[in-house]
Amino acid sequence: MAFNTFLQYLFRFTKLKLDIPELLFISDVLDLLLPGLIFWYITSLFSGSEQRTRDYWYFIPASIALLVSSIYVLSIDNFSFPTFIGSPFHIALLFSIVLWKSYIIFKTHQTIKAASKVANAKQKEELRWPKVLTIFLGVSLYVALLLLIYHTVIHPFSTNVLHQQIREVVELNYIVFNSSIIFVTMFFALKYPKALSRSTITLVTDNMKEEDTLMLHYEKKLAQLVEKDSIHLDTELNEKMLAEKLQIQSYLLSKLLNYHIGKSFSVYINEKRVEHAKKILSKDMEKSLTNFAVAIDSGFRSESVFYVNFKKYAGMTPRQYRLKCIQMEEAV
Repeated sequence: MAFNTFLQYLFRFTKLKLDIPELLFISDVLDLLLPGLIFWYITSLFSGSEQRTRDYWYFIPASIALLVSSIYVLSIDNFSFPTFIGSPFHIALLFSIVLWKSYIIFKTHQTIKAASKVANAKQKEELRWPKVLTIFLGVSLYVALLLLIYHTVIHPFSTNVLHQQIREVVELNYIVFNSSIIFVTMFFALKYPKALSRSTITLVTDNMKEEDTLMLHYEKKLAQLVEKDSIHLDTELNEKMLAEKLQIQSYLLSKLLNYHIGKSFSVYINEKRVEHAKKILSKDMEKSLTNFAVAIDSGFRSESVFYVNFKKYAGMTPRQYRLKCIQMEEAV
């Protein structure tokens, strides 16, 4: 950002514009590049917005401007500062900069607004840096508007004296506002160093919505395998077998269980097995079934594993649960 500002200053307000006029358009190309770069950086701060190939289109305006400007400069004999500044081509560049910055500010605002909706109180502190960057974009838009107005309205219709005075004001605005961006960035980086790191806020993107829809489909299919096919009662059941039954790859099953449902394979299956065991015990009032028989019927390989898991998920031993069921029956 500092390099960009310095380079633009050299080509806009120093004698370099007269010495090397062929490079005058570089400042405008940089002005088109910076907004896309900032927006690309802001979106990369949030989880759920991993950079995709199609996100690089934000750099296309700057690339087009570089190509077209190069062709324009090469096509003009004796190219100079007066032939470029204020020309229709230059005005078109300035106008495109204003439009592009306005669009990027709008997109940035939408991104921060979406992040605010899903952020908790603590996470909202992480939005300070993106908000500061948005203000910076607003300041750079103000400067771009000043330059556009200067070259379209003031410069063509002002006297040399007035023209020089206004130019000095524009130059002062450029220096003050762009320098403030650099110094505020440095201050922010020193005072809130963690704010510049990746945020813990997860944005809900179109890809994530599609994935959630897919996961909901698999979750319903898994529930059907448990409720209708009683797959959890198979003592030999493992992740590979369950993935095959669901007709999905193992990594998708892991994602479904761990991230969508929020439980590991063993926790999910053992909970379902304990629920089945509770149903068996609630009906076995005469205690005709041993714990081993209940364990095998519920999908557990041994009585000890059944006992540990039953106590873990039911909050009591199988014997205590039987007694509780008997007491409830007698009370009725």
